[in-house]
Amino acid sequence: MNLKLDRANLLLEAGQVIRLHDAMGTRVQCLHGALWITQHGDRRDHLVCAGGTLTLGRPGLVLIHAIEPTEFVLSEPAPGPSLAGQFVRTCATALRVAGRWIARRFGPEAINDRHWRGWYGAL
Repeated sequence: MNLKLDRANLLLEAGQVIRLHDAMGTRVQCLHGALWITQHGDRRDHLVCAGGTLTLGRPGLVLIHAIEPTEFVLSEPAPGPSLAGQFVRTCATALRVAGRWIARRFGPEAINDRHWRGWYGAL
């Protein structure tokens, strides 16, 4: 069964296992108890205890085994910013930097700058 949920609260008894397929990016947050998590292609196993979290970083099969009665949350990652959003933020940052440079170079604080003293001092 494939379920598409943004967030799922689950309770496993000691020894129960759930299998997730292609859950890369899913966040596992242990509320109570302890989980043993194995990911396909990962040589390390992860022990997630109460208060701990793990973000699944590999595609393929994931086994989540409850070491003791455990309550945990599976949540999908927040969607990343779109390409257009990234472009707009980059342009806004560039304009802010350019505006600061112009203000320092030609703004009121530039009047006391040694570079400009010769220019307006001759008037």
